[in-house]
Amino acid sequence: MYIAWKWLPVLLLVGFVYGAIAELTGRPKTGSSPALFSDMPLFLATSALTGLVLWGLTLFWSFRTVLVFDRGLLYGYAQKHTARAIFWEDIDPSSLRTVEAPAGVAADGLLRTQDRRGKTSLGVSGRYAVVFHGVATALSGGVEARRPGFFTFSTARTPDRLVTEILRAMAETGIHRAGSAGLQALPPVPISSATRLD
Repeated sequence: MYIAWKWLPVLLLVGFVYGAIAELTGRPKTGSSPALFSDMPLFLATSALTGLVLWGLTLFWSFRTVLVFDRGLLYGYAQKHTARAIFWEDIDPSSLRTVEAPAGVAADGLLRTQDRRGKTSLGVSGRYAVVFHGVATALSGGVEARRPGFFTFSTARTPDRLVTEILRAMAETGIHRAGSAGLQALPPVPISSATRLD
């Protein structure tokens, strides 16, 4: 799980702004008009709590959405009809790449395909991304049982270890081209503007 700690002070400040707005625009229910900010402990507590609740909402986007197994990756597993697997043999080793965006920029947001459905984002936001072309298999079958496309996995840390584990798993599956794929995948290629994958 990637926790967005850098957003905590920003959202705490937003909580205090909301608290100040509520204090300045609130209408008293009684005939007496209390002085503004007369109950400072209550103001501080509710403002800080508002900021913490706002920051807590970022945790919904913090969980990784991919499970890694011996045979491949599984994503969209929250519901049976959306679960898809990318088996190691369905990944093109020559397409494996890593990219690095400038600090504060999400790498996945810079990666584009001609068709919007041509790219699937896995994982959370980060300045690094692992990119590969593969085929996703729907575990429930259906009309679109197998869908090719580009897949991106973003991370806040350098993806060396992730790439190494993917290559190791592919080699153990018997994909002999996986060894040479590592030479082109690392180090990450710096990108600073929209980059087409296809």
